[in-house]
Amino acid sequence: MLQLFSTGLIPLWLNTVGVLTPQTLPPLSLFDLLRINPPDAAVTEIWHASLARFSTQGFSPTAQGFWLQTQDQLLVNHNALQPLPAASLTKVATTLGALKTWSPHHTFITEVRATGPIVNGVLEGDLVIVGGGDPLFVGPEAISMGYSLNQMGIQKIAGNLVISGPFWMDFLADPIQSGERLRQGFKGQIYQPTEENRYTQPPPTPLTANLAISGAVQWRPYPPQSRGLLRHRSLPVFALLKQMNVNSNNALAEALATAMGHAPILVAQVTAATGVPADEIRLQNGSGLGQDNRLSPRAVVALLQGIQRELQPHKLTLADVFPVANRDLGTIEERQLPAAAIVKTGTLWNVSALAGVIPTQELGPVWFTVINRGENIEGFRQEQDRILQRLIQRLGTTPGGTAGLRPSRSTPALGDLRRHQILSRNL
Repeated sequence: MLQLFSTGLIPLWLNTVGVLTPQTLPPLSLFDLLRINPPDAAVTEIWHASLARFSTQGFSPTAQGFWLQTQDQLLVNHNALQPLPAASLTKVATTLGALKTWSPHHTFITEVRATGPIVNGVLEGDLVIVGGGDPLFVGPEAISMGYSLNQMGIQKIAGNLVISGPFWMDFLADPIQSGERLRQGFKGQIYQPTEENRYTQPPPTPLTANLAISGAVQWRPYPPQSRGLLRHRSLPVFALLKQMNVNSNNALAEALATAMGHAPILVAQVTAATGVPADEIRLQNGSGLGQDNRLSPRAVVALLQGIQRELQPHKLTLADVFPVANRDLGTIEERQLPAAAIVKTGTLWNVSALAGVIPTQELGPVWFTVINRGENIEGFRQEQDRILQRLIQRLGTTPGGTAGLRPSRSTPALGDLRRHQILSRNL
């Protein structure tokens, strides 16, 4: 093995064979061991032909960027170091930051408490919700919680619904609004889909809940003295990330980024974890909304590989936190992607981005980032799918994926009663 970017001779050689565009690549430990094998000219042509087609359509080559590599071999790149508007590829950084902050199996606990006894089905006191920061507490969660309280013999709350601690429901940050939405859930009502959660509509639940609350929704910074009824565990972090990435849910991404300490902390975490220079990772938020969230194409691949490293000790893979072609729906439902490709999409009004890893017969996992800019979103998407299909035709396919990239377990369901732990049945 030789260090690819540690001397000035190697980039010169790669420029000569047409793999790199003229630019100086700074030392970067993650890519130091990329092999200096002669590139596959046919693979190189696939990507450069796509660039030429966009150029003839009036889209500047300087507005496009891509990076393609195996585990240890650079294949082709263009504008690889240039931080470009990355749209929801920003969520790749949020994913890595979350895994550096919490264990993949970490859960957020919401406690349900009571200030009085249960008498003939009536809780003579307040029902107290002590939030634990669950970023995906939505309709089915409220219904299953109400169902559990009904099963404990509670049909009515004589007092108030008291909210304390970090509690959000249906992506509403205001505790009073969240409490009112929880009241609706206790009555078996589900929120209507919105533009924000269009990909995260809660599935139909066979459970029913009917819990009436006589008093008002109140917010208190500290919970009153009370006794525990039950604890509700969120989905584990890896499953929250899967929901976020499959559905490209901006509110969920922002909730996680806020809990991490906002964008500056997120950037510090992911640059330290990958070795990518901070100039290539410029983030204003955790979702990717806005043109100021910028990532270089090679930085996105570094982030994906960093995520894979974080997951391996926990017997998880990228497929447990990102959508898999021909298996998951969400933002890739109508895409024509190679089988078993693990990807993340990104879209703004003038940005279409795609990044991930494809299992191939000839070269094993091939990691890639494509960022296209211009008012041609559907055209960019079709071209991204086409070049990946051509890549598979050239390198061969392994539809079942490679062992290190297959999903290791199914994602838990929203509203799963098994995530409730009853603390006390006798108040």
